[in-house]
Amino acid sequence: MQKLKELRGEFKRITWPGAKEVAKKTGITLLVCAIMSVIISVYDLFFNWIMRGLEELFL
Repeated sequence: MQKLKELRGEFKRITWPGAKEVAKKTGITLLVCAIMSVIISVYDLFFNWIMRGLEELFL
């Protein structure tokens, strides 16, 4: 029972971010994910193009 009281006390000390901060950080996260998706897709297309070229040369 003491542990629950300590836990409740710890939760009261947490400073939760506001809605604007959460929205801002969510937007940044989505933007970074979109940019990384584009970069990974470009690399995938590039290496796929190289592999097809090598297959045509050797097969």
